[in-house]
Amino acid sequence: MMCNCVFTPRLAVRRVSLSLLVAASVAFALPASAKGGGWPKCRGADPDARIAGCSQVIERIAKESRHNKIAAYVNRAGAYQLKGDYDRAFEDFDKALEVDPKSSLILSARGAAYRAKGDLERALADYDAAIAANSRDAHAFAGRAGVRYAKGDLDAAIADYTQAIALNKRYGAAYDGRAAAWRAKGNSEKALEDLSAAIHIDRGQAIHCLHRGAVYQGKGDWDHAIADFSEAIKREPKLALARNNRGLAYHGKGDFDRAIADFDEAIKLDAKYAAAYLNRANAYRGKKDFERAKADIETTLQFKPDLAPAKKALDDVNRALAKKAAAKVGVGSEEPPKEGAH
Repeated sequence: MMCNCVFTPRLAVRRVSLSLLVAASVAFALPASAKGGGWPKCRGADPDARIAGCSQVIERIAKESRHNKIAAYVNRAGAYQLKGDYDRAFEDFDKALEVDPKSSLILSARGAAYRAKGDLERALADYDAAIAANSRDAHAFAGRAGVRYAKGDLDAAIADYTQAIALNKRYGAAYDGRAAAWRAKGNSEKALEDLSAAIHIDRGQAIHCLHRGAVYQGKGDWDHAIADFSEAIKREPKLALARNNRGLAYHGKGDFDRAIADFDEAIKLDAKYAAAYLNRANAYRGKKDFERAKADIETTLQFKPDLAPAKKALDDVNRALAKKAAAKVGVGSEEPPKEGAH
């Protein structure tokens, strides 16, 4: 799935969507008998290698078991989806459904692909069919909840996430998804409850910590936000987003030096992270270091030439620098009000 974005009034905070159905990134499970030929690659993570391996299997598909036929088509479909080749992905999902028309797994996988493509109506239809085929499939309910959330039907999304959790009480992604719906409805307390459950369930994942930190940040609870972003960094040290978001929380507290240190680290991890450059620029503006702020804004615009907040920030900083220069010859100066990245 694509990432969604959540913004506080002044500070940009990206939300990372969990992929509730993993057909695109994780290969379909296979029996021990599926060892030779193209199977090792067909089970792999690299999409190009997976396509090659699965294609090799599909060339002699008639010799494979029913389960293996489905696995070959679904695995190749997921690889095509990762590459953005939805037409070929749908062809393979359709082939898999010819083998098993009522498979909730295949229907949910195709639904996830339709959602990724932005075709919410077809995605919803596939998830409906998956649930009709297997009313005990927690992933199908969570997938349908994600579509309903995307369509703005928050109450229906919460109901589906709740059913997914009832079917699988250890389903951290469903708690996280329901938290997003609660937050969209303005109920941050229920969002925090669900995210706390997700963090407890998926102890090695950073994403739930990021999302709970964003809720705290939206409430202006900087200390709890910093604690969550710090935990995310502990769980995934190379996650640039966690450094960026903690920097934003430090900025919210007025601790510009720590904010800049985190933005520095985010940029080291991702040298093309435009938002981190703009956020660091705003921290430099807080320190009245307009020269460095200008350099970072200009870098932001190299990556995002049409980013309106960066354009406005550059205008503001140029005015501030002009006033600073005028002050040297006796004219008072004052920085214009600044706006955060969106």
